[in-house]
This record gives sequence, structure tokens and C-alpha cells, in this order.
Amino acid sequence: MQVRCGRAQGSQPEASATGSARITVHNVERNCQHRRTENCALGLAGDPYRLYRRSNIVGHVRHGDVLRAVCRIADGVTVTDEVGGHSSMWFRVDHDGKQVWVPSIRIRPEQLENTELPSCPD
Repeated sequence: MQVRCGRAQGSQPEASATGSARITVHNVERNCQHRRTENCALGLAGDPYRLYRRSNIVGHVRHGDVLRAVCRIADGVTVTDEVGGHSSMWFRVDHDGKQVWVPSIRIRPEQLENTELPSCPD
């Protein structure tokens, strides 16, 4: 069963429940860290609670791209990278005029503890 985290009672309204932080895309595959080919593209999802597969991919980014995250969730679908790392944390980002999701396993590890970003509203 999947449970989504809601806002804490007495928290600010949804409109002001977002922040802003720069995050950098990280591809663990060394061969893809300097290539901007289609094979090295990482997917951005439309819904962090659906499986991370083609039908849920709405955009692509590559190693080193900088995104603006507005909030995060900790209970999305778990994503496993090519070397066995995994996480269920996702960041909502602005990309090409849309709000989409990037799994935290696809950003630089030292940026995971960004305490400035609030939890995303339901």
C-alpha cells in the first residue's frame, strides 16, 4: 500500500509551500558523463507514484544539467540506478515550462540533503 505524505496541520497554504533550489543531474555511468547522446539521456517523470518507465517519461536531461527544484517527496516509486543505488525520494522541477519529477538517484549525491526544500503539497 502506498501512502502519500500530506501537509502538517497548521502549515502554510499550498501556494507558498514550495521553495527553490538548484540541483545538478548526475549519471553514474562514467561513459555517459561526457556524452550528450540519446542513449545517455535520463528520464523526467510525469508522476513520481507511477513506475519509472517509458510511459511515464515526459522529458529528458543529461549529466551536468542544472534544474530548479521546487519541492520534494520521500515516498515515490523506488528507482534503482545502473550500479545498484536506489531511492524513493523525488524532486519536482521546472523543465521546459512544465513541472515534472526527477528521481533523487539521478542528482548529485551531496545535494540530497537539501534542507531548504519543503515537502511537496498533495
